[in-house]
Amino acid sequence: MYKFLSQFKLLALLVFKLRAYFYQSVNVDETADKLKLTYLCPNAKKASGGTKVIYRHTSLINGFQLADVSAQIFHPKNVLFRCQWFFPNLHFKNNFTFDGKNEVYVINEMWAGREAKLAHRKGIKYMIQVQGGYDIFRKSDWKAVYFAYQHAQLITCVSQDIYDCLVFVFPEFANKIHRIHLSLESDLFKPAAVKSNLITYMPRKLKKHSDLVLNFIKNHLPSHWTLVPIDGMNLEEVAQLLAKSKIFLSFSELEGFGLPPIEAALAGNLVIGYIGEAGREYWLEHQFHEIPCGNIKGYAQAILDKINAFDDGAIRHTQFADNISLLAERYNSEREINDLKVLIERLRAEIR
Repeated sequence: MYKFLSQFKLLALLVFKLRAYFYQSVNVDETADKLKLTYLCPNAKKASGGTKVIYRHTSLINGFQLADVSAQIFHPKNVLFRCQWFFPNLHFKNNFTFDGKNEVYVINEMWAGREAKLAHRKGIKYMIQVQGGYDIFRKSDWKAVYFAYQHAQLITCVSQDIYDCLVFVFPEFANKIHRIHLSLESDLFKPAAVKSNLITYMPRKLKKHSDLVLNFIKNHLPSHWTLVPIDGMNLEEVAQLLAKSKIFLSFSELEGFGLPPIEAALAGNLVIGYIGEAGREYWLEHQFHEIPCGNIKGYAQAILDKINAFDDGAIRHTQFADNISLLAERYNSEREINDLKVLIERLRAEIR
């Protein structure tokens, strides 16, 4: 069995490398006016926030149960691959043949420069889904990226910061950009009735910085406070830990949206650290404390100051109730669903 799986993976990789010969655009009469969105998705060994958005949006669009609209996920590196996100109404594409009239290939920003050129050459309609405004040139040069955005049907983004980045770089394509507001799982991320003296952080984010900060405070951290890394946990375990902790350390770096800090805030944490640029959208006063990126001494001192404030009763997690309600309302599922429905209407208009 292991030998068979290894051989299949090698074959899948070969097909991906030679995909230029497999991609094709055909006219499919039986899908006359049926809009189909095909989301390109990486084979993420560890499910990431970006792949979760792709799976969620596919699920939501199919959940609309529109007779003339459907969505599917496409893993071109291995068409049988599945990320570990469990959503209803998921469909998957298992071939490289596209309906040239009504199918729209949804390409993420990191692959846009590479895949858009191929799609355009093959007569495949496509749009670009941008979840990281600072990743648009990550795997391609400026010329290839410009070509991709020039010929895209539409461009979506998931934060104000991404929108601002795109308009700054490509002002001539501003009319193509459509904002989709992500929703937060406020029913999952919520504070525990009784919190513990825990400080949580994600060690994979700017590890050099987090290691430095932890070493700077090591000799000053009160014995009744504990630092707990969030690593190797599933979503429910992360939510349970954030519910109990009082302080979350943000090491966000040039994020597209930055879910961990806002999820920590929903769980009643005081958030200290880097804003990651996109975090400016939700960095609310009193609950979020910004540290300039690289100011390690200032970061360490801020943690110690906030610990003292918690110990003295000057800060209590119950003081964040209004912020939590505001964030939950601002990023609710109804708004995300409405943004997706508007996207569908714009795509209908584009391809007809």
